[in-house]
Amino acid sequence: MRDLYDKHIPEEIPEDAILIIGAGHFGGRAARLLSNESKAPLFIVDLDKKSLSQLEDLPVKRIVYDGTLFLVKYYHLLNPSNIIVPAIPLHLAYVWVKRYLESSRLINMIDVPDEIKPLLPFTWQGSEGSLLVSYADFECPDDCPEPEYCTVTGERRDNPLHDLLGHVRLPGFKTHVIRSHQLAPGLGGYKLRALTGLAERLSESERGKWLLGTSCRCHGIVTAIEIYQTQTV
Repeated sequence: MRDLYDKHIPEEIPEDAILIIGAGHFGGRAARLLSNESKAPLFIVDLDKKSLSQLEDLPVKRIVYDGTLFLVKYYHLLNPSNIIVPAIPLHLAYVWVKRYLESSRLINMIDVPDEIKPLLPFTWQGSEGSLLVSYADFECPDDCPEPEYCTVTGERRDNPLHDLLGHVRLPGFKTHVIRSHQLAPGLGGYKLRALTGLAERLSESERGKWLLGTSCRCHGIVTAIEIYQTQTV
């Protein structure tokens, strides 16, 4: 049965395309920034037609679809070099890999262990169960260029947060961190191959607990999961 929204799917997506997942405040900001900062083809995916309609003035191709489901169902249209810009109030990498591997792996979110908090700078509980992590306990300026020295405190970032998270070791957990690279001031993303790499690592695990992170130099998100191999008949 053809999905109601399949008519919005492009026939192809260029190798150098950037896909913004989410058209809310952050997605709209990303679309406007990248329209000025990048010459790459831009796509933005969201089920909310009203949010998408507010971007009609931009050279961005709008796709009416659930963002993470689009990345799963139309994975065959994408290229490893495509850049993904997460702009939804969820840990996109977690939601994507849970859906992408659902035929072979059962992935459940579990509580992030409290033992991780003393190992990190500042942490807050995310709305969906993930842990938000940052070097800053203040609101950073929107146009932060992610410099070596913080533009607010002047503090040097000797150990980028993505490295710090990648070296976290908790008993009973494996760790996988996706690094977000800055595309424009205050805006980051990663290539599709980063999601593919995550899926490949989890596919090698029949069961176990993992800490999944996505992080730039200063800010990140961590989700704890438990994975089981799906029983086949």
